[in-house]
Amino acid sequence: MSEVTVKKLEAGVQVVPAKKVNSRRIRLKRALPLFIMMMPGLVYLLVNNYLPMFGLIIAFKDINYAKGILASDWIGFKNFEYLFSTRDAFVITRNTILYNGGFIILNTILAIAVAIMLNEIKNKLAKSFYQSVILLPFLISMVIVSYLGFAFLSEDVGYLNKTILPMLGLDGI
Repeated sequence: MSEVTVKKLEAGVQVVPAKKVNSRRIRLKRALPLFIMMMPGLVYLLVNNYLPMFGLIIAFKDINYAKGILASDWIGFKNFEYLFSTRDAFVITRNTILYNGGFIILNTILAIAVAIMLNEIKNKLAKSFYQSVILLPFLISMVIVSYLGFAFLSEDVGYLNKTILPMLGLDGI
């Protein structure tokens, strides 16, 4: 334990460390669990947001797949000059903006409509079920969602054909 100096003040006693015991190392040691918890988020950020930016150099190169991306010849803005010298540049840009605007508006309207419909459901169990079904594809891998859909709807071994339809007295598909 380090030595401490005690100073008497008018309002009380203040304890002052005699030596600073490498406070930076102590703070780092105290914050180490937080850094460890932060690592998966940083790795995700790096892989999904910064690593794809490496592909931006493709726009400035004359790609030769035999040489690879990094060994291909650097041509600067010639690809952009070629793109904007064609008549299709305006059409491509217009279509991109219109499609994006349309999808943003449509998705916003549909999201609000689904939220209102979910809000109108009075049964809490049904509301939770529908919320889970709607959010499931966003929370787990599409491979797993696809397999769940396949396992439920498969003609040969699907849950619908082998369990639900026979219980209702109906023939499988």
